[in-house]
Amino acid sequence: MPIQKLLFDWRQLQRWGITESKLPAGGEIRFHELSIWEQYKTQILAITGAILAQAILIGWLLHERQYRHRAERTAREAFSERAQMNRMATAGELSAAIAHEIKQPITGIVTMANAALRWLSKESPDIGRARELMDKVVAAGHHTSDIITNVRGPFGKDTQEKSSTDVNKLIRTVLGVVYIDVRKHGIESHLNLGEQLPPIIGNEVQLQQVILNLVMNAIDSMDSAEHRALSIKSEIAGQNGVRVSIADTGSGIDVANLDQIFKPMFTTKARGMGLGLAICKSVIESHNGRIWASANIPRGSIFSIGITGERHQALVPHGHR
Repeated sequence: MPIQKLLFDWRQLQRWGITESKLPAGGEIRFHELSIWEQYKTQILAITGAILAQAILIGWLLHERQYRHRAERTAREAFSERAQMNRMATAGELSAAIAHEIKQPITGIVTMANAALRWLSKESPDIGRARELMDKVVAAGHHTSDIITNVRGPFGKDTQEKSSTDVNKLIRTVLGVVYIDVRKHGIESHLNLGEQLPPIIGNEVQLQQVILNLVMNAIDSMDSAEHRALSIKSEIAGQNGVRVSIADTGSGIDVANLDQIFKPMFTTKARGMGLGLAICKSVIESHNGRIWASANIPRGSIFSIGITGERHQALVPHGHR
């Protein structure tokens, strides 16, 4: 007589909570439904592996991005520190050179002028002696002027190589340098670069430094502003000129100081040296250009640069924005 096999309904086992381990040996379970794991084990393992691989890749990319930002920030801080040290060293060297060179002729001028006064203050003034001394004072004054010219000579317009320069390219380069500073201070940046601008003849390094200095000044001026926006615009000016405008929404410039800000040693910053804008003015003028400042409505300042294109060397008149 054949042995009958015990049959169990898997659905009923699940209903009554009976596990397979409690069933007698040799039984057969029918209507067994496979679990998600049993049906798609390979696919689940593949998807899990892909997700883990993506998570690892994303984590690595985030780490690299953070490392790159730290490296850029460190490089930017080091650049700023070196630039500040260079400006201080340059200012010190210039001061020492000017003081050393003009001390003797000024001393001579004072001495000869005092002697001339003594000749004139006598009961019988010696006009001839006094005139002779004053002629020497005039000569010493011209000599002092020549000394100052010679001190400024190394920074003149003919000592640096100039070539055809794309202004828009300079602006984009500067924005790449200050990218971290703009994001760090939560500044909105608006770029409006004119198309088909004429190239200008200039020294790229000097012009780039001018634009960088103006942009950094704009960023610093917005330190306490609620709404911070930096706008840079380039456009054709005149027949063949280029105008660059850098506008901010910062603290602005007192109207009484508009005529002073480009003078050497004048500064409104607590730690400023008063050389940045003066150097900018010198560089732009050495490129047959013009730089000026105006108020930005309703808040902030606009610094504008006007330079002629390479087909014209004469200064093209500009108007204020």
